[in-house]
Amino acid sequence: MKIDNSLKSVAAVRTRATRGDKGKTAADTDAAIADSVELTLASTTLNAMEEALAGMPAEDTDKVEAVRQAIADGHFQVNEEAVADALVQTTVEQLRRQGQP
Repeated sequence: MKIDNSLKSVAAVRTRATRGDKGKTAADTDAAIADSVELTLASTTLNAMEEALAGMPAEDTDKVEAVRQAIADGHFQVNEEAVADALVQTTVEQLRRQGQP
């Protein structure tokens, strides 16, 4: 299949709105558009939570170091029951979220 430049001769098509706006400046267009923003309580709360979380460390360095040391020493033990409970709880929460519209 050969691709050629046959469309170069086609003139650009403008809409009526484009033709009508030809003499307007950016200031004229901005003046015609009025935007408003309304923040809900949920949005305000989420913003506050984001700011609070941004100030918190991503990890508990003392706990991470203790686990790292326990692994290195060969003394780290996994609490299978706690892991299983957490997996079940996460699955239940996901199923509840999927069931909600």
